Amino acid sequence: MSSKMSRSSRRRKHAVSQLNLMVVGFSSLGKTSFIRMLYDTLCRLKEDIELPTSLSKRAETAQDAEATRTKELYSFTLDIEEEGEKISLTLVDCPGFVRDNELRLDVQVTEVLRYIEAQFDQTLAEETKVKRNPKAQDSQIHACLYFIDNTNNGLTDKDIRILKRITARVNVIPIVAKADLLTTTQLANLKKAINRDIKQHQIPVFDFPVDEEDVSESETAAEVVADIQTQIPFSIIAPEDAELTDPSTSEKILGRQYSWGVIDCLNPKHCDFVVLRNVLLSSHRKLFKDVTLELYYEQYRTERLMARKASKMITKEQKKKLMEDLQEI
Repeated sequence: MSSKMSRSSRRRKHAVSQLNLMVVGFSSLGKTSFIRMLYDTLCRLKEDIELPTSLSKRAETAQDAEATRTKELYSFTLDIEEEGEKISLTLVDCPGFVRDNELRLDVQVTEVLRYIEAQFDQTLAEETKVKRNPKAQDSQIHACLYFIDNTNNGLTDKDIRILKRITARVNVIPIVAKADLLTTTQLANLKKAINRDIKQHQIPVFDFPVDEEDVSESETAAEVVADIQTQIPFSIIAPEDAELTDPSTSEKILGRQYSWGVIDCLNPKHCDFVVLRNVLLSSHRKLFKDVTLELYYEQYRTERLMARKASKMITKEQKKKLMEDLQEI
């Protein structure tokens, strides 16, 4: 019995958990900068990882910024370890949504949804195989970070339309971009306005529910979740490319230098990056995956199977008439 237990524990110890994250939002909100900062906090000492151009090439001028701007959806995977657990982390970066072209904007959102649904299709195809691949990778998007422009007083009509579409397919976490441009009061008011709009328009973003087991096992765990809920939407500040030194500790930091002082992007008092990082990689990672599989994937799977069943019920005469009608349009 003990030998079986030890073999089982070794398998769990060496098992790799997969986590797939996507970032979306309008252009010039720091989505790629966020990915770069996440990478820097996870793998900055690793030299064997080949980064996409938009991450590896720093923008020093306006021309550089335009050249390195994300122009098409791409993804890359990092093998990391968080709290003793191995994680295969895939990050998906998307081109910034356009602001001045409604038709193009709808196309961009559709492309994001098609990518998410394509990952569901891979799972569905694997499930329908007679002999399944035991090493099949989980490519489903487990969480999507939606970056919000801090110059608006809450959500715009475009934000609302986009969020209503993507929350039908994935766990969405709202993010206040470039929070260093706001005072403490302005940030608090903006978060309040965003939460008001989310509630008013009934947008089902991920709400970080309090697990009943957490409440029964530990009041502290429930308090942590409650504290996370008060910080939504999370505020993010991307660091400068140059290395900075904290004047109070003389330690190198990821931050931003201003005439009045230095912002430490990894200081929870300055922004919510550390909290968000912990939520994604540790405290809520399993919940994101469970909700994706049990809610979003099952909903998509049901829709696809019902559509297939409905298409089979159409008679040859109906198909012929349908084709004739389509030709007349």
